[in-house]
Amino acid sequence: MKTLLHAFLLALIAAGTLFGQNPPLTGDPYASRGNPRSPDGKYVWLIKNSPSIAYVLEQNSSSKVLAEVPAYYPQPDPDNLKYAKACGVFWNRTGTIVALDELNRRRSGQLYFFQIQDGQTRQIKIDALIPVPSTAAETRLVVDPGWQSETRIRLRQSVKQKDGTFADNFYLVDFSIPTRPKVEKTK
Repeated sequence: MKTLLHAFLLALIAAGTLFGQNPPLTGDPYASRGNPRSPDGKYVWLIKNSPSIAYVLEQNSSSKVLAEVPAYYPQPDPDNLKYAKACGVFWNRTGTIVALDELNRRRSGQLYFFQIQDGQTRQIKIDALIPVPSTAAETRLVVDPGWQSETRIRLRQSVKQKDGTFADNFYLVDFSIPTRPKVEKTK
């Protein structure tokens, strides 16, 4: 019984490690993550590649563009398009808050949040709410593993230290009041 419990716990830890990675440690690192469609099917994130690569949030019924953000690598070549297609789109259960997380490649890419209400979008900036360690040479916020509830999402701050070592910090961001998100450091 003890051995079976131990094996089960190890399997849970391994699953958390594999599925919580951004990008994943196994499988295709260029596979998209999350779901480009909102839970109610009203909105969808698309990738355009002309004249430059960008992410476009559209209203499904009318193709009305609600938001557009440039890709971190905007030149329309096959490698950059592959990076763009590896983005993650993470909707809360009600489809009112969405995270667009570009491929985390060596701390490049961006993490965007948008609130959607009555067919209108508003970008929510959270970077200033999460401190950059004084020892950091580079940082990048990524969704890892995702929504914990309708209003709370867990993020990982990937840090390359000035001495060349790496560290991760974890945060819960609470969007109960989308105009004033709250950030809590976690483990």
